[in-house]
Amino acid sequence: MTRTVGRSGRAAAFVVVLAATACSDPQSPKPSALGISLPTNAIEVTVITTGSDIPSGYTVVVDDQSQPVGANGVVTFIVGAGTHVVALYGVASNCTVSGENPRHVYLPIYADAGATTFSPSCVSQGGLFVSTNTTGVDLDADGYAVTVDGGASQPIAANGSVTFTALADGDHSVALLGIAANCTASGSNSQTVTVHGGATAAAPFSLSCAQTGSGSGSLTVTTTTTGSYGPPNGYTVVVDGTSSQPITTNGSVTLTVPAGDNPVALSGVPSNCTVSGANPSTVTVPADGTATTSFSVACGVPQPRVIGKGQIGMGSPTPYRDVQTFDFDVRADLTGRFTVVAYDDVQPDGGLGSLTTDPSADPATSFTAYRGSSKACSDASHGVEFDAVGRERTGAIVSYTVKVCDNGPAGSGKDYWSFFLPSEGFGRSGIVTSGDIVKP
Repeated sequence: MTRTVGRSGRAAAFVVVLAATACSDPQSPKPSALGISLPTNAIEVTVITTGSDIPSGYTVVVDDQSQPVGANGVVTFIVGAGTHVVALYGVASNCTVSGENPRHVYLPIYADAGATTFSPSCVSQGGLFVSTNTTGVDLDADGYAVTVDGGASQPIAANGSVTFTALADGDHSVALLGIAANCTASGSNSQTVTVHGGATAAAPFSLSCAQTGSGSGSLTVTTTTTGSYGPPNGYTVVVDGTSSQPITTNGSVTLTVPAGDNPVALSGVPSNCTVSGANPSTVTVPADGTATTSFSVACGVPQPRVIGKGQIGMGSPTPYRDVQTFDFDVRADLTGRFTVVAYDDVQPDGGLGSLTTDPSADPATSFTAYRGSSKACSDASHGVEFDAVGRERTGAIVSYTVKVCDNGPAGSGKDYWSFFLPSEGFGRSGIVTSGDIVKP
């Protein structure tokens, strides 16, 4: 049977054909161009960081959008339906991200939102303080090189130091390279050092260098000191790290030394005095000849300080006895050294609990405050208090406070000493039973 299509039927057919053509024609306008709005969606990105030495935050990138996020935080991105690339950037070297990074997140066309979570895990980082102490003659002029775990090397002077940072907890191999043929490292030129607790471990190297030529010569050292507060007993001249001789604040001494390059140092310089120029310096002494060098020292008003060495507790300092020994010299300019050994703190390996602060040898330690009086003393003006950061025998870095009283001469049984380590709730205090505390 024949069917006749009317005007309205032909119009409907034309619309269907036009719509089909628009779908297959790549040049045809997209739905959005025709005024049809696609729904928008959201991707919620959560970051949960665990571990130690956690960074302050990261950057989340979704396709071509980015937002900062905290170490533990949430950010939201408005996106369209489909598959999106989500990445976490700025991840520190001590952190690893669980799962894929970047990753793909798919959002169905009418989904309200999608979500993904990044879970970085971070390990604690520490440092490594490498130092060199070279004695002898004809030291290596350009020093050495230090490597950690076979990585990139750093230069270090024949008598110097360098610090490596951002090291993971655990054992690290430290090697000293570039040692001249006439120089020898004591023991080995490599050692294994354990870094833990985010602390800075120490790796000292001792070396000695032999004379490359032959013969000997004379070396005259002169000192000139200005200011009214020079050391009353003068200084000490040290040559090659081994030979020493006293010298007055304004005087000279002559020594017979091996021919060649000799390191010459002026030691015993108090903290209120400054040596102009290099100390030590290298002086070339010709065979059967004479060389000279001089040190100019300027001394100002001495810093307030407190000095002590002795013990609290009765009896000899032996393991398990309730005795603590101390040795310190601390100044108001926050320089000096401090050591305490607790004989009642016997550790699992049989060693004794101890703590040391010596910024010149271990930069991870420091003195942070100095107070020139203490209410712990019957006369506060006889006392001193100081706060510091020290290294325990285990390698842990801790903060502590010391209070001392200079109440009488050595052996009077009147001086007082107190030590408190708040993070461990550990403290000891008492009358000084042996030794002395002096507040000059």
